[in-house]
Amino acid sequence: MKRLLALILPVLGLVGLSSIFIVDETQQVVILQLGKPVRTITEPGFNAKLPFPFQERIVFDDRLLEYDSPPEEILSKDKKSLIVDNYVRWKIVDPLQFLKTVQAIPTAKSRMDDIVYSELRRELGTHDMVEIITQNREEIMDVVTKASNEATLSYGISVIDVRIRRVD
Repeated sequence: MKRLLALILPVLGLVGLSSIFIVDETQQVVILQLGKPVRTITEPGFNAKLPFPFQERIVFDDRLLEYDSPPEEILSKDKKSLIVDNYVRWKIVDPLQFLKTVQAIPTAKSRMDDIVYSELRRELGTHDMVEIITQNREEIMDVVTKASNEATLSYGISVIDVRIRRVD
């Protein structure tokens, strides 16, 4: 009887410990049950789930993230070739949608790079080089940020800010 109890207690302890977890204030969690999403936890604190084989948790960052895209060549309205180095500040606003569409941060960065570069190219192509470099940069960045945010919301991502770091 003592041997059986000595075997069962550690197993029950491990099952209990694998069922309880803490969500940090910098995290969002999606609980999957047999590969299907069951619930989303966005509030910090103690939480419970079924043990490992039945439910697993996928953790996403809840902080403001930054993506520095590589410099790209863009043509202005006056047909000047510009090398634009920009960065994007973004956040995961819907972890379940994020998991369903892009699944991981590297994939999200790739999609965001395509979207932001396309919006930058479209918007900078409607302005002369002088406007881009000196006069209207703030308004141009607001338009690009708004358009990029609308395009990325379907991925569970909110683009907070797009900025040009350097133009050559």
